Amino acid sequence: MTPEASRRLFFKHLILGGMGVSLFPQMLGCKDKSVTLKKGTGKPPFSVWEEIIDALEKSPDNLIGMRKNLVLQKDPKAIVEFVRNGFKLVPRTTDFLHDISRHSQYGIHAAMRSGLSTPREKAEILKDMLVEAGFEANVVVEQTQITIDEAKAIVFNSDSPIFNPPISDKKIKEWHKTLELESEGTHFNEIPNAITQANQFADSLLNQLDEKYIRNSPVHFRFDAANIPSVVFKENGEEKYAHIFDPKVPYGSLHPTNKNQSFKEAPALNSIKDDDITITLSCRNALDNWNETELIKGSWKASQLIGNQVKLQFLNNMSLNDMATQSISQISSFTPCLALQDLYKDTKNLEEHSFLGEPITLEGERLLQNSNFVQNVDNTEKGNPKDVVSLDANIEPKAFPKVRVTLFPKDSNGNIVENLGAKNFKITDNGRVVTGWLQQNKIVPRVLLMYDTSLSMPEAYRGEGVRIFLNNLQESIKRVYPTALIQLQETGSDIFTSLLKAKQTDNDLILYATDGDCFDEYDSAFQPIYDSGPPAIFLDVRPNGYMYNRLSASMEIHSIPADDQNKTIEAVKTHLSAMTFAPYVLTYHSFEEKKKHQVKVELLETNKSVTQNFEFPAYNDFSTANRIIGLYLEVKIGSKTPIRRVLAGWDNIINRDFKPNRSMTEEVHDMLLGSVDLCFEREGPTLSLQLTEYLRAIMSHRQWHEAVQDGNFETALEQLNKGTFSYPSHFLSMMQPLPNGINNQSATYPEGYRIGVLKIKPALHGKSSDVSFDYLPTSNYMTITKDGVGAFSETIRKTASLALLEHQVFETSAWSSLKNKTLAFNRESSNDERYSTKSLGEKNNYFRLRVFAGSTLKFFDSSTESMAYWMINPTSGELYGVLPDQTGGGQKSTYQQLQELEEVMKGYKDIMAKMGLGLGVTGIGTMPLGIVATYSMTLVKLYALASQALILMNTTGMSEDITLALQELACNVYKEILYDSLYSLGSAMGTIENLIASLGGDFNFFKC
Repeated sequence: MTPEASRRLFFKHLILGGMGVSLFPQMLGCKDKSVTLKKGTGKPPFSVWEEIIDALEKSPDNLIGMRKNLVLQKDPKAIVEFVRNGFKLVPRTTDFLHDISRHSQYGIHAAMRSGLSTPREKAEILKDMLVEAGFEANVVVEQTQITIDEAKAIVFNSDSPIFNPPISDKKIKEWHKTLELESEGTHFNEIPNAITQANQFADSLLNQLDEKYIRNSPVHFRFDAANIPSVVFKENGEEKYAHIFDPKVPYGSLHPTNKNQSFKEAPALNSIKDDDITITLSCRNALDNWNETELIKGSWKASQLIGNQVKLQFLNNMSLNDMATQSISQISSFTPCLALQDLYKDTKNLEEHSFLGEPITLEGERLLQNSNFVQNVDNTEKGNPKDVVSLDANIEPKAFPKVRVTLFPKDSNGNIVENLGAKNFKITDNGRVVTGWLQQNKIVPRVLLMYDTSLSMPEAYRGEGVRIFLNNLQESIKRVYPTALIQLQETGSDIFTSLLKAKQTDNDLILYATDGDCFDEYDSAFQPIYDSGPPAIFLDVRPNGYMYNRLSASMEIHSIPADDQNKTIEAVKTHLSAMTFAPYVLTYHSFEEKKKHQVKVELLETNKSVTQNFEFPAYNDFSTANRIIGLYLEVKIGSKTPIRRVLAGWDNIINRDFKPNRSMTEEVHDMLLGSVDLCFEREGPTLSLQLTEYLRAIMSHRQWHEAVQDGNFETALEQLNKGTFSYPSHFLSMMQPLPNGINNQSATYPEGYRIGVLKIKPALHGKSSDVSFDYLPTSNYMTITKDGVGAFSETIRKTASLALLEHQVFETSAWSSLKNKTLAFNRESSNDERYSTKSLGEKNNYFRLRVFAGSTLKFFDSSTESMAYWMINPTSGELYGVLPDQTGGGQKSTYQQLQELEEVMKGYKDIMAKMGLGLGVTGIGTMPLGIVATYSMTLVKLYALASQALILMNTTGMSEDITLALQELACNVYKEILYDSLYSLGSAMGTIENLIASLGGDFNFFKC
């Protein structure tokens, strides 16, 4: 086997890559067979991956691995040569190498990841390595006579460390045999002439830009040759020198133009700005859509995020046993978390920098927040089921999939038996046992008090007047029912719409204070919803007026004169006293919306049961109850304007005038079954470091996985519950460094933060499961050219390669959406009749707010058939492709759905396999390390609240179901992955035909 062929086999089969890692043509070097790799321990595949990590850490481009090994070797010459040749110098885009003796761009940590550093950062890296190796070392500055042209030649240089892990042909064959690889498969897609394609596309945009829009800020090539950072150290008491700015200077020497061979102490290194980065998840509900509710927020310093990921996951509050035995439809609550994924920190640190929200329902109700609710249910006094002599029930189908069960267990005297728990009841729906959440086990009236805030309301019901009335009314109700839960809700003059939303809630009574002045219209199609919801009493604040005539003409209403507030309160009390309230309310999620259902409720330990039939109301697109209709992600960096994305549902900016509908709530439901991962870098890490960290994340599954291999499932569950890391393979390609970022003519690099957002949204209601990637517009790529001109154009050309990569990896992208379209320019379209409000119609808000607004240069489809567009930073030329949902990346859809009656683990396994993903990516069956402890405490509270028996992390009595679930999870840790490359094959330096990440496919360590 030739050396080139063996290297191709190594990449084809053994590295855990993903979704298209780009390779530089010069990255391949000759193998050093003299390097000894450590022997892997434990069982394959982890033993093999352990050896691969060791090899990757010895690759010249793995700066962190090389640093570790060289410090251990304590060879100062090797250390100096590594630092001198291992980093590309980053010039300032406005003044080149000004302040060279102290300037810091990314900081040491990011420099070690990306291989980009300033001259001073480079000196600091060398000094730190020498000190750790046991040498006394200091950063100094030299007075040289290096010319500006010589400095340019040093900075504008294409040389970079090669990707060359020391692996022999023999070792590759050994790995193949151990992994039982039987077939190669085809996983590699090359983007032909990628750089040429990107340049041609960028030039096509530039040709449509008038010169007045192309900004090339002047560059002042400032260079202080008299303050060049170097390092002085002592070896065996002898002073040694390490000049690392000019690579031609030999080891042990100062620069030859340093005529006096002198130096002085370096000034203090400038500190980099360590921005605060905050991530917020929020939602809006159908009933009060003008209010946005925060679900979870996490804040970090930028230094804590660079090189790491944050996982936004919606934990399903199920144990692995639950996921093995219960169906998808039984997932009825979700706990959002923001879990830091930092491979270099211990669990304690991860816990301190991860955040866990409160469990919520599809309505956004916080299950642990309402103190009255906790007080009523979490009661030390327990009811006795044997006291029950009769059991009545009422089954109420709510907005699909929710079912409300009210129970009336009575003793021999006809009194309600209180303080029974959920574990005392068993509910079956069409023969399937379902999980019901006990919302109350005492009489707890739920009253929704709505009040009109329009200016037509009388003064007594506005401002301070309405606040006094509401307080008095609440106090009066509490005197009759101390446990009552009263929800206050503002409304406008859309009375029919507000009532429609309220009728779909779980309240026992609706009180609506309004003058009857109505701006919306009654729709008879919704009459079944008006009829089926809780009773409503209108508080007529103008009883002698005519406003209520329109309401009463449209529907039968019950109203109370409310001009005298004291009399109104007494009338409400009288009405409440005559009502019957259920002492027990359970809710559960059902299935099969169009089928007839028979529900049986049994009181365990007795022979008491009740059976009822129900059907969900005929499908109505506006039957949303008070469900969450929109989920929103916000990323804020320092004091900058937050970047906002609609994760699912209603876009409240574009679609301001709307009615909540099922498509919104269903999209949110789908999203709550998925996950979002955010990856943070300055410039992307080197290839071998990416692969090393990907492998290390997978290695976090080793302990439980090997226990499964041994058939020790109790140990496997115990280890699994300790938490794991996840690393979506898409990040390997999408977060790669900008190709050819620094070359002989220019230097392009991000002055901000590269943030990639990967969203996985399985389909329960939708037609397709989607994976989408989003480059947030936070990177701020800037360019400085060697001759000081053309930076704007060069930035467009280089960043266009990332848009081309999106097109290669994802089915839908700005590139594919706008291909062969005639483009229009937003700055020159204001007077075009095609883009008038009338012509744009329903698209008007989108184009007005997204395309035509702001100072950013944008090219869009002149026919407006496609709503994607190209966005160009007017100052730097940085290019982004943007899809209609504002995703700055791409999307891939898989026409596979979660089946509501399928077991959770199996359902996710099947759908993730179709999407080319492992279960570890979404977190199904696993738990992020940083939230294990707090999530366990949350589950204890949650299940105690629901009066359900749950023993967390109980490894005794392993059932066949959980054993199979562990095996399925183990089989889905590794998956075959497609690999895409921006670079063509065949170069003088040798190229790599395939870089394949295969974590499965032909691995046969146990039956999958």
